[in-house]
Amino acid sequence: MKIAPPTSKPQQFIGLFPLLVLLAIPLLNMYSGAFNWPESGDMAAQRSFNSAVSISLFIGYFWFGFRYIHQNVASSLISLLVKKNQLGQFTVHRQRLTKVFHHQIINSLIISSMFLVVLVFLGDVSKESYSIKGISFIASFVTLILLTTLFLFQVRSNVTYLLKQVLPGTNKPSDYWASFSVITKLSLTNAIIALGLLTVLPIFWFNVVVSPLEVIAVMSLSLLMMAYTFTPLLKLKATLKQQKIRASSQSHSENSNCTNDSRPSKLGRAHSDLCTNSDKLKTIMAVVLVPLSWGLVSMVETFI
Repeated sequence: MKIAPPTSKPQQFIGLFPLLVLLAIPLLNMYSGAFNWPESGDMAAQRSFNSAVSISLFIGYFWFGFRYIHQNVASSLISLLVKKNQLGQFTVHRQRLTKVFHHQIINSLIISSMFLVVLVFLGDVSKESYSIKGISFIASFVTLILLTTLFLFQVRSNVTYLLKQVLPGTNKPSDYWASFSVITKLSLTNAIIALGLLTVLPIFWFNVVVSPLEVIAVMSLSLLMMAYTFTPLLKLKATLKQQKIRASSQSHSENSNCTNDSRPSKLGRAHSDLCTNSDKLKTIMAVVLVPLSWGLVSMVETFI
């Protein structure tokens, strides 16, 4: 990964590999027959078709998600460095983030390889798993695990890096909390992108009977995803709110000047800018899209 300003030409490594995978997986599924429309009542074929479509959509979503996250990280990094008058350090931080990203790729490869070993031992490797369709399913599933793991690493590691490696050393308190708000907005954007993954899940159960165990698994997965992505955001917002209250209390206790009390502080303005109407609307839309996607899949099933 090469984090660059949004106006710069996208680096090849960010887009080329995901694009090749995005094209290769559907083509492999088409060649293996996984994309063939299943016959009515054939639940196994229907689940295979659903998995092929869903995994292809997930891979495409991850591709755009990575690009969007990297551009947001670049913008946030530039904003923080400008407030510290250290814009010349952008290349250094970009190299460090690239190194972290490469380590995450290795860790994701290890985790996906472990899942591959589990599939080999649990699956019927003597027959179906060695067919073109079986190999296509395994390749798609392992790729999905790799990108999912890498995506989960990314939505939190970049925020953590900015908090620990870039934010400290900001001179003015107003600049510090303005930068803190920028990082919080980045965390909010990452959480919304991660929440969008849940809108693809209903396709896995398109036109098939959903068992109670699967319902519990999907609900648990959704709750874990929301907790994983939104917990850091809530902590950041709570920290900023507590600091605003503390600064306001100190101002009232130490200053009796009415002009200073009536004038809104920069910290207060930074907190008020944290959740704009646009941010709130994006969050609401992301949450609403999850049940809406389930309703849309159910509606399509009635016409088939």
